[in-house]
Amino acid sequence: MNKILNSILLFSSVIMLFSCADDGLRVKYPASTPVFNSATVEQIHAGTFIYGDSIVINSEVTDTKTPLSTLDIKIIVNDELIASESVRTKGNNGAYTGTFVVPFGPYMPDNAEVEVHLSSINVEGYHADTVLTNIIAKRPEIPTMYFFSNVTGLAVELKLTDAANYIYSAEGLTFGNEINFVLPTKITRFKKVDWTAPVFGKNADGELGFIDQDGDSLTLSDATLIGFEKITLDLFNFTVVGTGKKLEPITELNVNALSSVDLKSTNHLNVSVTESWKKGSLYFGKDSEFTVSGIANLSNSLSPDFFEVTGANTAKFLGETGVYTVYYLPSIDYLFVEQPDAVYPDVLWLDGVGFGRPQAGVKTASWNWNSPLEYTFCRKVSNGVFQTTIYIEHTDGSDLAEAWRGAFNSKFFHQRGWGGEVDAREYTISTPLLQAPTESDLGNFKGTDALLTAPGVYRFTIDTNNKTISFVKI
Repeated sequence: MNKILNSILLFSSVIMLFSCADDGLRVKYPASTPVFNSATVEQIHAGTFIYGDSIVINSEVTDTKTPLSTLDIKIIVNDELIASESVRTKGNNGAYTGTFVVPFGPYMPDNAEVEVHLSSINVEGYHADTVLTNIIAKRPEIPTMYFFSNVTGLAVELKLTDAANYIYSAEGLTFGNEINFVLPTKITRFKKVDWTAPVFGKNADGELGFIDQDGDSLTLSDATLIGFEKITLDLFNFTVVGTGKKLEPITELNVNALSSVDLKSTNHLNVSVTESWKKGSLYFGKDSEFTVSGIANLSNSLSPDFFEVTGANTAKFLGETGVYTVYYLPSIDYLFVEQPDAVYPDVLWLDGVGFGRPQAGVKTASWNWNSPLEYTFCRKVSNGVFQTTIYIEHTDGSDLAEAWRGAFNSKFFHQRGWGGEVDAREYTISTPLLQAPTESDLGNFKGTDALLTAPGVYRFTIDTNNKTISFVKI
């Protein structure tokens, strides 16, 4: 024990010796502050400065006692940092010349002062600061804008309807509910884009900005509209929005009118089958009633989470108003709904094994995402609270080559597919039928031995606000 202690003390002494030696080798300079001998900012183009023009920054800094380290440059307009650079400087005297473009972007006011902040720092950390404020920037004059649709191939004039706020708009349009477009400031006599003048599109940051002929188009999409009838461009905030007539919730659902599509499903035993489904996109209204045709038995063919059967051929939609993808599988006479691109906190998705649609004896989930047989789309019943109703059958799998395929083992996901997950270990599990047992399950909700003898249809509710669940047999 003494030998080990002596070795530790010796090692510590060596480390301290080297540390002191390194500190002793470092040259220490006296406290001093750099001095700006000169600092100017000038325009490349004479006359009025327009956003998008360049400025040239010149500076010379001296520190007679201590070597210089860096020169920090920041360009600020309307309290927004629009450009910055840190330049390495050496020795006791540093000269710098640099060119910067002051871009035309959001929140750029007319007649705004362009501030150039310079900070010279020496190797001991002392700094001198100066601000140059002798340039006034003006917005470019854009009396007319155009909306050029890639679909129609023609430009529509956007009139300046609110000059004080730089708002342009066009009404009476007949576009669909998804359009790709650019916004030229000038067009040819054939109503095509004139690329010799500035054109707005999607810039490298994915935002509205200037583009060249190889740049990307902007997109407006709203599945809840019949089509876009009005386009409004805000060139102060750099936004473009479209409005139009809203879709009306469906009053009739005929599954025979849906399109046919082949989908492959893989069950919990890893057996795959491809079947002919019916699929479509429908706009449902919350609490709206509609008639149904083509389904033999409504009470056994609609998800109780999203539908309330109100008659022999009528039902009411319980989900939030919106566009849903509808899947109908004739071989089982069952209708599924989901919003494939919806993500948390609007929805949660449940995947795993040991469950299926809420019909007795049905177990089809398989840790896959190929078809609605393999997972379930959970309905948001309130903020942070989601539910799904499923048939659950939990077995010990002793009759299977892989025992886990017989168990109920599941996880909630933030999206349709792998990625963001809910960790069951963070939740209070009040039912004796479920557990979140081990690290190897990575936070899955798994059946306990008590669930082995309690198969049935369960309403599984998860509250992400207070980290609790409800698991009720119905």
